[in-house]
Amino acid sequence: MFLKPYRPKSSAALKGSESKKFRQRLELAFPNISVDQLVPAKAAVTHVKILTHGGVQSIVYCVDRQPMFFELDGGQLVPTLYAMWIIPSILPYYTTHEGVLPKLTNGADLMLPGVVPLGVGLSMYGHYKKGQLMAVNLTNNKSAVGVGQLARSSDDLYMCGGHGVAVKMLHLFGDKLWAHEPSLVQQIPLVRTKALSTDDFPALGAEAERKKTPKAEVSEAPAAPDTFASVTQATDGEELESGTALLSLAEEDDHDHADTAPAAESNEVTPEYILRNAFLSALKNNGKKLPLPLLTSNFYRLYVVNEAAEQIDLKKTRYKKLSNFLADMVDQGFIVVREESKGVDKIISVDLEHPELVNFITDVKENEANGAASETPLFHSELKEMYIVSDVTAAFFTKMNFKRGEGIPVGQVKKIVREYVAKHGLQDVKTKLVRPDETLQELYGNREGTLSEVCSLITSKMEHSYQMCSGKDTSGKPMIQMSLATRSGNKKVTLVSNIEAYGIILAEFIKLCKQGAAASTSIVKLPHQKLEQLQIQGNQVRFVYTLLTETYKVPPKCILGLELAKDGKKNKKK
Repeated sequence: MFLKPYRPKSSAALKGSESKKFRQRLELAFPNISVDQLVPAKAAVTHVKILTHGGVQSIVYCVDRQPMFFELDGGQLVPTLYAMWIIPSILPYYTTHEGVLPKLTNGADLMLPGVVPLGVGLSMYGHYKKGQLMAVNLTNNKSAVGVGQLARSSDDLYMCGGHGVAVKMLHLFGDKLWAHEPSLVQQIPLVRTKALSTDDFPALGAEAERKKTPKAEVSEAPAAPDTFASVTQATDGEELESGTALLSLAEEDDHDHADTAPAAESNEVTPEYILRNAFLSALKNNGKKLPLPLLTSNFYRLYVVNEAAEQIDLKKTRYKKLSNFLADMVDQGFIVVREESKGVDKIISVDLEHPELVNFITDVKENEANGAASETPLFHSELKEMYIVSDVTAAFFTKMNFKRGEGIPVGQVKKIVREYVAKHGLQDVKTKLVRPDETLQELYGNREGTLSEVCSLITSKMEHSYQMCSGKDTSGKPMIQMSLATRSGNKKVTLVSNIEAYGIILAEFIKLCKQGAAASTSIVKLPHQKLEQLQIQGNQVRFVYTLLTETYKVPPKCILGLELAKDGKKNKKK
């Protein structure tokens, strides 16, 4: 995006109130960082509008002349490398090899073969969504060398078989944004971890390790502690038998790395122990979010496997089959399983108050500790630019059913003014100029102007703000309509309309339907309609109603068609 020269269109210093609003935007976009470290309260913040070589308009925010953030189309804020070097944990990282950097700086995106895997199996590329911001660093340096967006979700990257684009690069070390202020450019900070070598792990029982270490050598030892050396030094000049030394080493290592090496009470990690821990972790981390009833196979594949510290092989456990293991968990009271039909089992309830589950402690995943992973969003959320109805403009907007202090989206203000002008016949047919009435005269005087000029005059009297909006706001939205239809082969399907109007992310809704109802779900585009219709195999009215009201918190009064459920009854909540 910034490899080729861009053209600055305008530059302006933010006022105190504007700088405060910018800091609030950062707090919303990056809640896990300290904004004061990047944008100090008294820092000079500059708002630079630019036009990239590709003709894309963007905004760069500079703090004390140094670029710290830039905007994508749609208003999403992206940290620059300078921001990443101050607070490395702003974004999650993908690591690539040192030799890949020159190719990136030549304009290439980060391809999947160049990404160093984060783990094994489905965890190989973490747990991220398509389009998520991602930093890139090198195997020999933890500092960020680039920032981009994921071309696919982590699961899709895993299914690509090692081919295709992983990260679409937006900003790189050495590009024009990095050199925005030539006098302040910085090189990549070197944050290197000491690579382990054979010197760190000498041969067991080696003669040199069983001999005492002179005190002179101890004083010259490097700052990084050497475990084997510390064991021999602890004897204070006396020889230590190799067996005792190895035992002490093992105890120290278990103590220092308890978070990375799981161990059963018997110090033996059995396949049953791994499976049970993964099962308990799945319930602990996802119990409240499970779309019950849930197919046992889907629960194991989507939740248990992802929580396993190592790859699970059911055949190597004493259970041999998943059904046998789950039957044991049923007997112990963790879950309740019901057989829907022959060979089809579903988990219908989970006991989250089970004493063993309550006392079970799960490891915090690294990407969650860094704020990289969060709960799967159910609604589309966006930061909207708003104008707040002020005391001065209240007399005008109350006539259009808006209250004092209410926020109005920027694009809606002109529509409101147009409706007011048309309602009161204030626009001259020939000149198209607006003649102000008494209400408008109180706002800006007895001055005629175009509709755009009137809007500008009114908004200049209002406070400029931003508001995070999501689909949870149901005011003025069409009702969700559920209906039944018959398709080829006399198969019954459930049709759901107007879901998207509530900001619900259809991909996630479809995923929950497939998991919970175990039914084929697809999107149908209807002619002459903007919104899409959801089609679910079978009579799933009751399931959809429960999903919308309990998971998405849609008010029951906004949903039509519950009478078509299999039992023909409505939920009567008192």
